[in-house]
Amino acid sequence: MEVTVMPNAAPVQSMQQGLNQVVINRVQRMIEDRQQGVMETIARLLEEGKIAQDFIAPIGVNLRSKDRQPVISFQAQERVQMNMPEGNFSLHGNAISQISEKMNIPAKYLRELSAGDAWQKQLCATILNEHSGWTGRTRVLVRAVGMEVRGVLSDSYRRLNSVDILTAFIREAGNRGAVVSDAYMNDTKVWCETILPTPVEIPTRKNGTVIIFAGARFSTSDYGNGSVDMRSFLLNGACLNGMVRESVMRQVHLGGRLPDSLSLSQRTYELDTKTTVSAVTDLTRGLYSRDTIMQKAIEIQGASEIDVDFDKELKTLVQHGSLLKNEGREVEKLLMNNNPDDGVTGGATLWKLAQGITAFARVQEPERSRELHEISGQLMNRVKAN
Repeated sequence: MEVTVMPNAAPVQSMQQGLNQVVINRVQRMIEDRQQGVMETIARLLEEGKIAQDFIAPIGVNLRSKDRQPVISFQAQERVQMNMPEGNFSLHGNAISQISEKMNIPAKYLRELSAGDAWQKQLCATILNEHSGWTGRTRVLVRAVGMEVRGVLSDSYRRLNSVDILTAFIREAGNRGAVVSDAYMNDTKVWCETILPTPVEIPTRKNGTVIIFAGARFSTSDYGNGSVDMRSFLLNGACLNGMVRESVMRQVHLGGRLPDSLSLSQRTYELDTKTTVSAVTDLTRGLYSRDTIMQKAIEIQGASEIDVDFDKELKTLVQHGSLLKNEGREVEKLLMNNNPDDGVTGGATLWKLAQGITAFARVQEPERSRELHEISGQLMNRVKAN
């Protein structure tokens, strides 16, 4: 089979005859509609960076000492709070989970308490205080935005400047001719997707011609909710289904132990950020290379050659926890509808299954949508095994 990569053109409106102009216009409108969200994401990252605070603090007590009074205590107000010498900070759910793990408390249970009624918040604080008095003392890196603690991390956590790293990703993608197609930031993580505005037409034997806009996705967390990560990003132009492939960068934020005075590690902070910026720039360039795009196109053709049993596949995904039961049922409905607008046409293949999942992802919350993009991309790993 032959894969057609269309020649580069600056504005989408000036594409050559023969391209599916309806698809191109749809993608262009999508990009324009999402620009407000992209700008809000970048603005939030910048603003929160200005009020971010890091502290080195001791959790627990010295079990050999007669004085078993913890330095840090907890109380329940409108929210569960962590009381430190620097002040009283409210605890984000992500920080609750991380503290739970350090004190050997079931994280799901404690997080549910922290988000519950007043008595549940009080119970959460009581449990934390009790466990704190019987947990061996360890140093942790406490990361706060304003007066909210969002991360309680190892004191070997590598601090990185996410603004510089994201900027490097967007800049290099732009150098490759790509545009930012979407971005999203929640309290603990940021994602950014970029695509080339020039489509790739991929003829498949069992699922028709697929029109893909190739790109790259970057994500990171300053609060221990994921490492610095980069993946190929594929957008199906006919239905705007997104998909990401395997990670090409899984940089865990761990390094040397942080000093008591974080100002002493400023030089390390700058050097680690510079190193990561360089790696992200190189990887972005690679993700936009012609060879990478051709490889992804060939994988799509391969996935269209692999026949699958939808019922069996969806049951397996539910059993493994990749999909919830109701999600599996909704994906099955999309597959049975066989609607070209959902990208699910043709035979019962691995490609069609992946597209069914990404079609369902379009109407989910931003975080879950991106998780489903990864789940669908993982299915494509079978192409290499065949």
